[in-house]
Amino acid sequence: MKSKEITDRAPSMQDFADEAEPGLDETDLALAHAMQIAPRATWTELGAVLGLSAATAARRWGRLSETGQAWVTATGSPALWRSFCNAFLDVDCVPSQRREVALALARDARTKAVLELTSGCDLHVNVITRDLSALSRFALDHVSLLPGVLKVATQVGTRIYQAGDSWRLNALSRAQREQLRPGAPVTEPDAQPGRLPAADRELLLALAPDGRRTVTELAEGTGASHTATRRRLSRLVSTGAVSFRCEISQNLTGWPVTTMLRGRVPYTERKGAADQLARMPEVRQLVATSGSANILASTWLHSVDDALELEERISSALPGFEIVDHAIVLRTVKRQGWILDSLGRRAECVPIDPWFRDDGLQT
Repeated sequence: MKSKEITDRAPSMQDFADEAEPGLDETDLALAHAMQIAPRATWTELGAVLGLSAATAARRWGRLSETGQAWVTATGSPALWRSFCNAFLDVDCVPSQRREVALALARDARTKAVLELTSGCDLHVNVITRDLSALSRFALDHVSLLPGVLKVATQVGTRIYQAGDSWRLNALSRAQREQLRPGAPVTEPDAQPGRLPAADRELLLALAPDGRRTVTELAEGTGASHTATRRRLSRLVSTGAVSFRCEISQNLTGWPVTTMLRGRVPYTERKGAADQLARMPEVRQLVATSGSANILASTWLHSVDDALELEERISSALPGFEIVDHAIVLRTVKRQGWILDSLGRRAECVPIDPWFRDDGLQT
């Protein structure tokens, strides 16, 4: 896909009106839902489920991908990220420099997501580093010193209860979903997804721009042999180290509003509270964190009004759960390794790389 221009200037009204494509039709939504379930399925398999020819399925996806409305990427799986240090930074900025700071953080390989918020802080940043020492250097010695940054507060993620790759559209029937649902993965018995050889890490990063790249394309891109590439890709899958995910421009999903909800729950009740929150369809990501507010949830809502309704449902279902803050996201600058344009379409790939060293080398 030809990347859309992302500049360091503040966005204008023209940016928000730029190239507003029509919404997805029902077939597009069904295709995107199918890709969420089976991101690397063949066009023949996808077409059979959707009642389309393989050529039609491929052509429709090509249009969605080319316009940046939907895309397949690959990142480390929650099992892989468990081996690293996950954190959330709240960053306050000089108002006139907020956009520049957001883009500087979005273009850093150690950030997974960058959000501009309405309250609490200016920017919310999801970060992943090799360890706590690397996180300390990133937050204290790098982010704090960026021009325009006034304050940085850090929370460490202690458990990922739910990741965004499990969130689904509701465009397929149960029968169609069952046709696409893969069997349980065959995991290597002594798999340690956090300990990836350098060649496997290179392959994981090569999948980020397009999670549907073929073995041949990956081999050409990494300079490895076809046989070695196939073996490494199989190992990433069998160890549970890679997560293939279909992302969609949020404005086109029917869930255009993102919020960040922080809550406090007694430690003895946290697991039960997380189980109930994870069942709510609005919750995309759910993480236990350090600090007095020990639950962080990212939600997608149909409207701003739904934020209050969600708070009321949570309070009713979980009397012991205290909502500390519920901020609405003004703009998602980066999501899962992709910088987005003002309409939420993919624009620039910055693969998530927790192996990044402060000196620019790889470990």
